[in-house]
Amino acid sequence: MLDGTLTMQVGDEAVDLGAGSFVCIPPGVVHTFSDRSERPVRLLNFNTPAGREHYMRDLAAALAPGAPTAEELGRIASRYVA
Repeated sequence: MLDGTLTMQVGDEAVDLGAGSFVCIPPGVVHTFSDRSERPVRLLNFNTPAGREHYMRDLAAALAPGAPTAEELGRIASRYVA
């Protein structure tokens, strides 16, 4: 985390991450994140193995025109499940 506070849900555990903290998510572990504060969040995100960055690009494209449906999100995610 570079700035702000990010809430990470990793499996059954929710963790608030502040500047200077990090989280490592093993492959196959369900996770999500959110910014529950009024402040913007800045973070670095490393994706391994290579190729996972395309998921973020596809997701950003789906979010650009508005809120995608759960089905659309599922189709995007299914392309990147190992």
